[in-house]
Amino acid sequence: MGRHSNRNNSNRGSNCCNNGNRVSPEEVETVVEPTKTIVNTTTSRRVVRHVRPTNIINVNREIVRNEYFYPTTERNVNETVVENYDCGTDINNPNCRRRR
Repeated sequence: MGRHSNRNNSNRGSNCCNNGNRVSPEEVETVVEPTKTIVNTTTSRRVVRHVRPTNIINVNREIVRNEYFYPTTERNVNETVVENYDCGTDINNPNCRRRR
């Protein structure tokens, strides 16, 4: 990017003076300088909230321990028959099926 010169006459001078006399507009030389670039930066700040919801499931577990006993004696034979049924979740309206 160099200078660009626009001359109307080979005489160099200014609008001021040439041996005490005003210079006519035909003798004015115009020099265009390269463009100066000024960068103005405006900074703004903002807050971004990140909400990460958490779902907590509380499980209440009950463990039922079934203990089976088969008592016998030498004199008597006791027979115990166990039948297991799956009756669903509604105790007031059971739908029982035999388990294998």
